[in-house]
Amino acid sequence: MPKNGNAGHRNNAPRKRPMQPVQLDEENPIVQAFRNYSNELTMKHDRHERIVKLSRDITIESKRIIFLLHSIDSRKQNKEKVLEEARQRLDKLIEVNFRAVALELRDQDVYQFRGAYSPGLQEFIEAYTYMEYLCYEDGEGEYQSKSVSDWQAIQAVMQYVEESIKPKGEPTEGEEMEVVALTADESLSPKKFQFFVDPTEYILGLSDLTGELMRRCINSLGSGDTDTCLETCKTLQHFYTGYISLNCQRARELWRKITTMRQSVLKAENVCYNVKVRGGEASKWGATFDQKPAEDVDECFY
Repeated sequence: MPKNGNAGHRNNAPRKRPMQPVQLDEENPIVQAFRNYSNELTMKHDRHERIVKLSRDITIESKRIIFLLHSIDSRKQNKEKVLEEARQRLDKLIEVNFRAVALELRDQDVYQFRGAYSPGLQEFIEAYTYMEYLCYEDGEGEYQSKSVSDWQAIQAVMQYVEESIKPKGEPTEGEEMEVVALTADESLSPKKFQFFVDPTEYILGLSDLTGELMRRCINSLGSGDTDTCLETCKTLQHFYTGYISLNCQRARELWRKITTMRQSVLKAENVCYNVKVRGGEASKWGATFDQKPAEDVDECFY
């Protein structure tokens, strides 16, 4: 046993000297390349966050417009007023919010930022098509054909022209000649840009419209408008027939929406069944929605 009690804890290993920080050579091309990569990623993340905020505003306003459209009641005779207000608010979304997103996506790969604006675009398409359906529902005047806009029609609406910026201050003679020539060139060919409407996002947004049609069918039953119940149910069946004809089993998100669409169709059909069987009593007693679809029902998927 050693005499020194602390001898067993003695560390005889050589002490490491603190390493001096290495000074990076900023003139090194590799260091400069990584600096550029860092700045590029920072700008991309900032642009992504700005688009997410704009998409959140679009989603909130679109939901409010849908809630406004559900306030249409045949007993109050407020359809024209509600549709006009909804149309103005949708136009404002196109001119302000989607224009801002289009400016952010200008000269960028839109598919890199698709997840940032996808929820807002789908919600807007749902509100826009629902407003159109209510306009075409009566089939009178300029809305004689019952249809909603396809993705190309919505794409045509989201076309923008860059605003010309006038020079400030009093330039010198040389600067004045250069500014006048640039302004004349811009007046002849103004720069145009657009918000890209992805057809896939349009299909997903349009599938959400069936949920609002189901709610309209049930609300019409409560107000005693049985004709609207039957007409809305037929529209839901047409939508569902078109969607199940697509071979989209590998598209997980669309398959989930089709499953939800099927439940909406069953609820609307149950409402129409009560209308046919009970007649005027259906609006008093309502309808029960406890029937669930069987798992082995053949829906022509194969």
